[in-house]
Amino acid sequence: MRLTGWIIGALAILLVFGNQGFRKMVVSFHESRQLEKALAALRTEHDRLSRELTWIQKDPSYTEYLIRKYLGYVKKGEIEYRLLKKEKPSSK
Repeated sequence: MRLTGWIIGALAILLVFGNQGFRKMVVSFHESRQLEKALAALRTEHDRLSRELTWIQKDPSYTEYLIRKYLGYVKKGEIEYRLLKKEKPSSK
């Protein structure tokens, strides 16, 4: 009975420390989980971008909204107002 305990203990030590097999397995498991989370996030982002591309291609009002927002375009006859923030007086 004692010999069996020693053999099991030696095998457990070999598994944990021998050739770093157990450690590599744990690290690989954690890395796999992180990669799965990153893949899920990328798939979600891809779906969002695909929907936005469809909107841009099929909805002229959405395209106009993006052009106005990011490029600052205005329609002919419109007046663009820009509000400036007041600077705080410097205390010297």
